[in-house]
This record gives sequence, structure tokens and C-alpha cells, in this order.
Amino acid sequence: MRSRRSYLFFAIMGLLFLAIAVAGFGPSFLFPLLGGNFDFPPAIFVHAVIMFGWLGLFITQAMLARGGPSRWHKYLGTASLILFLLIMASGVTLSIANFLEDLPQPVEARLDSIFFLQLWTFVLIPLFYWLGYRERRRSPEKHMRYMLLLTFFLIEAAASRITFLPGLADDATFIYAQYLYLDAMLIPLFIYDWKQLGRISPATFIGCGILFFYQFTAMVMWDNEQWLKLADALDNWLSAYWPI
Repeated sequence: MRSRRSYLFFAIMGLLFLAIAVAGFGPSFLFPLLGGNFDFPPAIFVHAVIMFGWLGLFITQAMLARGGPSRWHKYLGTASLILFLLIMASGVTLSIANFLEDLPQPVEARLDSIFFLQLWTFVLIPLFYWLGYRERRRSPEKHMRYMLLLTFFLIEAAASRITFLPGLADDATFIYAQYLYLDAMLIPLFIYDWKQLGRISPATFIGCGILFFYQFTAMVMWDNEQWLKLADALDNWLSAYWPI
């Protein structure tokens, strides 16, 4: 019974992440799409399908795991590797393409700061996937926590677009408000750990420690003059080699 309740918690968190994704990308993508507006670059469609596919997979896996090991859970776990590789390919392509786009200031500087965050995704997504993958048999509870934190990390872009929340529409407070709201969603995980285990899971400690370190560097480097100069140099270098 405890195991089933455990996986139900992760499914509910997955639904929360899905709601954040809809709230973030609804006004600019989902709602126009439902209204018949298909005037979006193909790469955006592909990326959206991949990212929402991951959210759906996470929720489905959590629900399947409630019944114990199953053939479908194993098959979908294998499929997650393909989806992970697609996330990396799509994320790298869109991130660099947006970074190299020639835009006026201060939009250019904003994209340069965002690119610093995106560089972290090239490290953290594979890291969390690997941490979760290696625990899939020896510790399913740790496995689900790492996958939860990976999915949490993936919805950051959506959360940053919910600009009706105080602080997110203001460039001066955006980066701090974003992480304040995001990290509030991790509180249930700490409460759940304490109630279920009587302590905080090592996976929660390690995973959140990695995320908090990333967030600290993001806040330090946001609109940082030295980073913006380096980004300009990187822009010039990549423009000479990037094929898209």
C-alpha cells in the first residue's frame, strides 16, 4: 500500500508540472493552436510534442508503477531513452538557433542571459537521466525522485512565461521570482519524504543540491557584464559554423 501511495504522489506532481506547462505555453502556443492558428515553425511543433510527450510519459509511468513491475512499464522505460535523446537534440538545436538570432537590444542581452541557463540544460538533463536510470532496479524510490527532479527542471521554461505572477514580468526581479515560484513546488517532495521515510531521501538531497547550485550560478550570471561579453564572442564564433 505504501508503494502504491508513493507512486500516486509522483503522478500528482506530474499533473502539477503539466498544468504549469499549459499555463506557461498556453497563451503563446497551445491556445492559438487550438484556435486554428498553425503559423509556427516546424521545429517548435516538434519540440512541443517531445516535451509534452515526456510529461505524459512521466505521469503514465508513475501510474503504471502503482501496480508493481509490468511489461508496459518496462517498454515505456526503454522508450524514455529515445525521448531523452530527442529532448537533447531538439533543445540544443533551438537553444543555439535562438542564441544566434540577430535581435535589437535589450532583447539580445536577455537571450544571451537565457543561453547561460540553456547551457546548463546540456549538463543537467543527461545527469538527472543517468542518476535515475542507474537506480531503476536497485532503488525505485530514488529512481522516481530523480525522474521527478528531471521533469521539474524541464518545466522551467514554461514557468518563466507565467508573467501574470508578481515579479516575472519585471526584468529586474524575473530571475529571483522564477526560482522562488519553482522551488515552492519542491516543498511537497520534502514533506512527502519526511512522512514516508522519517527523513529526507538521499536522492532528494543530491538532486535538489544540484538544482540549487545551478540556480545560484544562474542568478549570479544573469545580466552579468563578463558573461554578456563572452556571449558576444561565442555568438560570432558559432555563427561561422552553425549550419541552421
